[in-house]
Amino acid sequence: MAIDFTLLLTELAREFDQQAGADARDSFLRKVGYRIACRVTLPPCETLLNLELEMNVQLATLGWGQTSLSLAETQARLRLTHDGLPSLGSTGTPPGSWLTACLAGLYEQWLMDQPNAAEGCRITWDPQTPANSIGSLLFEYGQ
Repeated sequence: MAIDFTLLLTELAREFDQQAGADARDSFLRKVGYRIACRVTLPPCETLLNLELEMNVQLATLGWGQTSLSLAETQARLRLTHDGLPSLGSTGTPPGSWLTACLAGLYEQWLMDQPNAAEGCRITWDPQTPANSIGSLLFEYGQ
């Protein structure tokens, strides 16, 4: 029998936000994302296409949706458009996005672990900036 932890995680998320606040939540979840990335690793990827394919294999294993990668050459940044991140009800800002910082940490660690990764780069996102569609998340990686 499969155990569903959705109710437990949703209420944990609500209580965490109430006790610690959004900044502490995002810092904590980013670190959890780093840890997940260290357990669910990517092979070295020589091309953006290979990186996207490898990320999507691991995201599918986690049940966390999929991503598409593109370069914002004028800004020297990598854009990651993510679809299908599970939600914990209406938790998070905006509602339904509680796990976003965890995903950011996962992406950041994966990218830092790639050969020739530039130092000092971070994943950023603006919760108010819409991506391509409802439920999409837009991340940027760079300095």
